[in-house]
Amino acid sequence: MSSAAISTTLYRHHHATVGQLVDRIDSLLAAPSPVANAAALAAAVRDLFGVFTVHLSLEDSALYPRLLAHPTPALRATAARFQAEMGSLRARFDRYRASWPGPLAVSKDPETFVRETREVVTALKHRIAREDLELYDVIDRAALADRTANR
Repeated sequence: MSSAAISTTLYRHHHATVGQLVDRIDSLLAAPSPVANAAALAAAVRDLFGVFTVHLSLEDSALYPRLLAHPTPALRATAARFQAEMGSLRARFDRYRASWPGPLAVSKDPETFVRETREVVTALKHRIAREDLELYDVIDRAALADRTANR
């Protein structure tokens, strides 16, 4: 299997979109009274999880299977570690989404919603930064090495 066939472009694009949504959420959370914008905040969170769900599905169905079969042992090991870590993060996101299905749930306990939203957004930002630097950069370097070796 050629590493050149694995591109991180789409996944990085998803990360950029997630980053924009996270910035919007952060700005709503930074307002003097974030709960006054509960509907906008809930909508931004819903949009974030929509994009993130698609991103995770693509990683699970297309990226990780290819990485786990890659001929480079270090890339396989990195992919396995990231895939295993994602299981607990996905469960955390699923619990969060179940707890906060919309503005009505938010209005019942706005302070907890704001706190938990900050926590989950921080976890997501950390994960994305790690994927960009520790996984996608490794994939890109492997692809470059493969292209250089095949010249």
